[in-house]
Amino acid sequence: MSQPIWTPNKDGRRTMRAVEDLPRENREEAKADDRSAPEGDATREQAYSMEAMSALAGGIAHVFNNFLTAIGFETELAVASLPAEDPARKHLREIEKVGERAAELARQLLAFSGSQVLHPRPVQLNLLLRDLSENLHRLLGDAIQLETELDPDLGLVQADPEQIEQVVLSLASNARELMPEGGRFTLRTANAELEAKDLVNPWRTAPGRFVLLEVSDTGPGMKEEVRRRIFEPFFTTKRGIEAAGLGLSTVYGVVNQSGGQILAESAPGQGSKFLIYLPVPGAEAGAGESPAGTLEPWETILLVEDEENVRKPQAEILAARGYQVLEAADAAQALALCRRHKGPIHLMVTDILMNGMSGVELAERLAFERPEMKVLFATGYPAGLAERASLAQEDAPLLKKPFTGRALVAKVREVLESGD
Repeated sequence: MSQPIWTPNKDGRRTMRAVEDLPRENREEAKADDRSAPEGDATREQAYSMEAMSALAGGIAHVFNNFLTAIGFETELAVASLPAEDPARKHLREIEKVGERAAELARQLLAFSGSQVLHPRPVQLNLLLRDLSENLHRLLGDAIQLETELDPDLGLVQADPEQIEQVVLSLASNARELMPEGGRFTLRTANAELEAKDLVNPWRTAPGRFVLLEVSDTGPGMKEEVRRRIFEPFFTTKRGIEAAGLGLSTVYGVVNQSGGQILAESAPGQGSKFLIYLPVPGAEAGAGESPAGTLEPWETILLVEDEENVRKPQAEILAARGYQVLEAADAAQALALCRRHKGPIHLMVTDILMNGMSGVELAERLAFERPEMKVLFATGYPAGLAERASLAQEDAPLLKKPFTGRALVAKVREVLESGD
């Protein structure tokens, strides 16, 4: 198997490719460019390994979410068909609860893979940390001292504030477990500059200006073999049932999806330090949202989903609410239906990743034929939207699989009643 290398893209970021995939005249140039990658074979191989695991986790979560969505719909329909006193309803409700727990695991896999839906905006990190301090004090307890060293000249970061809060809380929770007798938990911020040679994952992160969030503790520290695997999903030094979960892998995923990078430094007896680099916003970041209006209720929905066991119960649930539902198993069928249907189609609900044409490409095609039709995307793999969309709107309406019939009906109504 060939050694992968990093090649530049038009946007300044770089892509991991095999040397043999390049034209012969570009191979030596690519190998030379790769020398600017993080030094040391161990660091490079670890980055490749984590990227491969991320891709695998995202793919598994996508398939898993389709299964969970179908199970959830069928369970809802079964409950609705039974009398209130039927004892079988209790067992069906238990199935729903197990499905919700499985859905949370799928969401964590998506977070690790960098495939969840984020809502980045310019954020003042110092202010976010100050607002979070009360929750951190409660989480850490009286035995652990919270210290902050915040740069007063800190720049803004471009990130989803809720997800960054979860990153800090996850690291605090991890530190609390490692310091049962007490210790110090420190948050430090500073402005930083990263060059190409400093990047751990240059296929996700571009060189430039960053804000550094340094999170450290005075716990027992980690051996090198533990430190190298600390962000792997399901890796833990715990034993038994308490070891279940994805640990700090979701932290890794959120930071990388935000265009940053995270490094762990530790040694036995020396505590642990996490270096989180978050990108600064571009000149066009932070545009406000347009105010939403209200519309009269609408009735005709085009439902596009290539998994029949997901599409059929969705159609049944929507039809039961009074909507006229046009079903399509792929983009080609959807295009044909749109051309045959004489009346208006007020909303298209479409999966993003399908065989052949994607849901985003389908929406772009139909935007010319039916400009009045609104679109609601549904997917278990939200990275597909970010990678393929060229829609004018930055925040396209999205349902993350698995979702319930109630969530589907509520989101459909929300999109139909929203302003253009």
